[in-house]
Amino acid sequence: MRKIVYLMWSDSSDEHFARALHQDLMPLIGDIAGIARKQLNIPDRDVDAASALRMENSAAAFDAMCSVWCTDAVDATLLDSAIRNFCVQFSRYHVEEIERLPNTQHPSEPGVRTHGFSQVALLRCPQGMSYDAWLAYWQNTHTAIALETQSTFRYVQNIVSEVAGEDVSCYHAIVEECFPALAMTDSAVFYNATGDSKKQQDNMKRMIDSCVIFIDFDEIDVVPTSEYVY
Repeated sequence: MRKIVYLMWSDSSDEHFARALHQDLMPLIGDIAGIARKQLNIPDRDVDAASALRMENSAAAFDAMCSVWCTDAVDATLLDSAIRNFCVQFSRYHVEEIERLPNTQHPSEPGVRTHGFSQVALLRCPQGMSYDAWLAYWQNTHTAIALETQSTFRYVQNIVSEVAGEDVSCYHAIVEECFPALAMTDSAVFYNATGDSKKQQDNMKRMIDSCVIFIDFDEIDVVPTSEYVY
């Protein structure tokens, strides 16, 4: 089983675009033989409160992210054709998925918005750091720090192995982190330290100190989204 992630851009209204993805794109992709699972991440009105967490440095933020789990027999060009009917531009990322923290706290129901919100971070290996060193630090050191210092209830690392599409931004990884809804506006909740200001400051410092080692904050893109699993 492999995972393909599409970043999509639209020129239609947010509500019209989202409705078309839910009602039309998901069934269309589901009809392709070999598709096991689908997921939409949409920066819709339900995450408006998280606007302060949004970062757009290297590209205009996507209007939707569509993830597909499929067998090796599935021709990606079939998926491309389906995706192309619903957007004006897309990028396709073949990824190695590592689910560091499965969502066991708030299990998703098909087609129903997942609890809280999903923060999608698009990463590049910074200049001056080798790819191998970047990947090793992220995987072997930072992962534990992120899980220990934040209120994340789902944490997925997608390591990019192949890129295709139109006007592609060359990201090296795509991260999905699900948080409680209150974390959109309350940093104490975000850093898993409600009612404990010292813990909040300590967790924030640990997280930021780790991030600056392997992330260029002039290039990272972060998009809070609503997650829908199909």
